Amino acid sequence: MLVLLALLGASPTWAAEAADSSITLEASGGHGYALWSLLGDVGVGEATFVTLGYTGARPESGTAATHQLSVGLDHLAGRHWLLSGAVSLGLSKGSDTELTPERPRLNLPGLTARTGYGSQAMQLGAAWDSAGFGTWEYGLDAGVGVSRYPLRRQLFTVAEGAPTERYAQEDILWSARPTLGARLLWDGRWELGLRGGYAFYSEDPLTAGQFTDAEADALADRLEDRAAARKALAGLRLRQLRDLGAAVTRRLGEVNAGTGFPSAPVRWDVKPSLSWRLTPAVRGQVSYAFTRYVAGQGVAHVLATRWTVRLGDAVRLWASVALQRDVPQDTPAQASGLLTLGGEYTF
Repeated sequence: MLVLLALLGASPTWAAEAADSSITLEASGGHGYALWSLLGDVGVGEATFVTLGYTGARPESGTAATHQLSVGLDHLAGRHWLLSGAVSLGLSKGSDTELTPERPRLNLPGLTARTGYGSQAMQLGAAWDSAGFGTWEYGLDAGVGVSRYPLRRQLFTVAEGAPTERYAQEDILWSARPTLGARLLWDGRWELGLRGGYAFYSEDPLTAGQFTDAEADALADRLEDRAAARKALAGLRLRQLRDLGAAVTRRLGEVNAGTGFPSAPVRWDVKPSLSWRLTPAVRGQVSYAFTRYVAGQGVAHVLATRWTVRLGDAVRLWASVALQRDVPQDTPAQASGLLTLGGEYTF
């Protein structure tokens, strides 16, 4: 997939590596967020890769992890073109938020809200590379991903530790994200890159899957302390937005310290980068990513550096560190540090 080629720092000479197979492991974390992935590329013939992937993510401490399985196909069409396709399945998950605790002495049950989602997605892409050995070389790529997210919300009463479902509702959110990328290489040592994407949603992702105002009012009426109820529901909504932001922003495999961890659904993003080879075995990169969240959620800035070391022909290791600053529209800005570690074995 195009994402995998970008992660591995693919060179213009794709055809020379087409028969290789590889295994890639990467883990990222920061500010309560964790993401880990395992990708396998199997060379089929001289011009085709089959890609199998697993990605796990936990958008926030205390929430359930997301698990995504994917299968993709990359085909080298001549010296210049790479065609890619992938489908993925996000396993169903749910996170519980306690609204009121159980009070056995007063014979009062507790109340818990559960929110969750699954996903089904398809990604198509095409890349063109000059694939030469001149002083100046360049490449272009374009892709589009379409995703379907069943968003669920449920209410449970909890008596003697056993939950009983009282309410359940499901909304379907569709998302489409076209992307464009370009890179310019100079003297085989320097590379200037630019990538960006724009997200379309079938409905407002800030309200899709959320408890409606009427549902929130009904909940508050059932709770003895209305102020505590409003605080609990506000915390629930914030958790939902962060969870949903991780799911619908982009394919999970694209999220790492270089791109940042989204705190809300994204409208558009752009990322310029500069890479250089210090030696044949050491490669460095600096990048800046700007993210505009959907209306009312503000922006994010991510400044990152990434270093890759090749240990012989078979092993490549990399590390990326970044500073992310989220600037919400109505609340104070927040800064966090991010770290990604990864490795690839080619055989």
